[in-house]
Amino acid sequence: MAKRVSVINFKGGVGKTTFSYQFAAGLARYHDARVLMVDMDHQSSLSIVSLTAPVWRGLVASNRTVNEIFKPFIGQSAAFPNGSLIEQQAIKQPGIALNYTRLDIVPASLQLDDIEIDLTASHHGNAIHSEWDKRTLICRWLEEAGIDESYDYIIFDCPPATKLVSQNAIAASHGYVIPVVPEAVMERGAPHLKSMIQSGIDAKLKALAALGTPRSMHVPDTQLAGVVITRIRSHGPAASGYTDDHTRHLASLQRMFGADLLTPYIYDGTGISQALDDGVPVYDRHYTQNIGNRGLDVMYRDLTDALKTRVDAL
Repeated sequence: MAKRVSVINFKGGVGKTTFSYQFAAGLARYHDARVLMVDMDHQSSLSIVSLTAPVWRGLVASNRTVNEIFKPFIGQSAAFPNGSLIEQQAIKQPGIALNYTRLDIVPASLQLDDIEIDLTASHHGNAIHSEWDKRTLICRWLEEAGIDESYDYIIFDCPPATKLVSQNAIAASHGYVIPVVPEAVMERGAPHLKSMIQSGIDAKLKALAALGTPRSMHVPDTQLAGVVITRIRSHGPAASGYTDDHTRHLASLQRMFGADLLTPYIYDGTGISQALDDGVPVYDRHYTQNIGNRGLDVMYRDLTDALKTRVDAL
């Protein structure tokens, strides 16, 4: 059975998609794991970075996106999809792809945002059954298409929101990861998100589950797998090695989350975005000045190792 993890933060710009990509790629490359990335964000950044824009556009045109899982509920499709939504070998760059033959993806498309709105407004029969069904469509797909048994890890890259699409990912996840930038807004936002998942989303799902159709892929208690620091700004002369502002907020996050705040912390740097523009993980740009010389590839590999240990224990 796969370990299923949601990467989530309701604030944008925290490196959520970048982390999802590097984590999934690290598991496939360094741990020989079978990994499925599921893009749950209508912005489709994970899909475009991984697949390249031309391949992504072709999959959208042929209706091979995560959107198809939600369409039957809102009346836009008659048939529930199978495993054909999965695009095998998610990284398409020649040469680089050989390092990631066990990494697959279910892409998203821009229309997923409209589907979210329709999903919220759609109801079928009994109100309780309807609320349960619309929140467990991902669970149903994993179950009916037999996806779970084909992978070691399934990584859901969630949108910057906790609406129904994200709730579908949480319903199917053993754990969740919160990427944060050490800023004041995250001191408030990250603890609130943790509370919302445990006391809000999970609690509501468990109440609905008692009266809904049983779903074997539903996880009643989704655990915090870890909080990861992304885009922290380094400052060599500083005692902490980071800018004063980030040092101060980092200390607050350390007090809040303790051992759940994982290391190493990922430096902010242009090398990461340059690798993403090339459609490759940072591990394949280790020879560049902006990645290798700053140790960004090693940071992500070590963070992947640390998080893997936590996820495996869920």
